[in-house]
Amino acid sequence: MLPLLLALSTLTSGQPAAVPTGTLESVNELDAPHRFRGGLVIGATVGAGLMGASGYPNNVTQIGDPSYYSASAWMGGTAETLFVMGALTDYLSFGFWFGHSSASNRDWHSSGDGGGLRVEVFPLAGLVPSLEGWGVLGQFGLGSAKLTSTRPGLPEASGTQSFVGAGTFYEWSFGHFLGGHFGVGPNVEFDAIWSQAVERHGLTVSARLVFYGGGG
Repeated sequence: MLPLLLALSTLTSGQPAAVPTGTLESVNELDAPHRFRGGLVIGATVGAGLMGASGYPNNVTQIGDPSYYSASAWMGGTAETLFVMGALTDYLSFGFWFGHSSASNRDWHSSGDGGGLRVEVFPLAGLVPSLEGWGVLGQFGLGSAKLTSTRPGLPEASGTQSFVGAGTFYEWSFGHFLGGHFGVGPNVEFDAIWSQAVERHGLTVSARLVFYGGGG
C-alpha cells in the first residue's frame, strides 16, 4: 500500500509536468526578424542608356499604312524609376513602381512612361553571404510611348498598352535610420513598351538607392 499512496500523493501535489521545449524553439525561429531586409521598401534608380522606337500614329485608319510609319535609330537618353514595396522575406520583395524615360538623336525624340507591379528576388541571400546583395527584378504593367520627328512633316507614333521590364542589380548595405538601413549599387535592365500602334525598347545602366524598414 505504501508505494500506491506515494504515487497518489505525487499526482495530487500540484507540481507542473515537464513540457518539451522543441515547439517553443520552432516558434521563436519563425518570429525571428529578417536578417538582411524587411518591412517597407522605398527606392529609386537613375541612369542612362540606349533606346529605340517605331510605329504609327494612334489612329486606326493609319496603323499599318507604310506611308505613316516612323522608326528611329538608336537614341541616347535617361531613365528614372521610383518603387514602393514590401520585403516579404530576405529573398523576395513585391510592390509597385512608376518610371519615365526620354531619349533623342539628331532626327528623333522619344518618351516612355509606365507603372504597375514590381518583384525583386535575391536567390543567394543566406546561401552565399558575399552575394546576398545580388538580385534580379521584373516589372509589369501599363506603358505609354511616343516618337516624334525633329523635322517637320514626318508622322508621329504613339500608343498606350503594355510594359515589361527585366534586369539585375547588386546593392551594398550602409547606414541605419528609424530601425532600417540603406542599400546602394548598380542596376542594369531592359524595358519594352508596345501597343498596336507603337513599340519602344531600351537598355539602361543606372544607380540604385533603396531604404529597407527592417533587417540589415
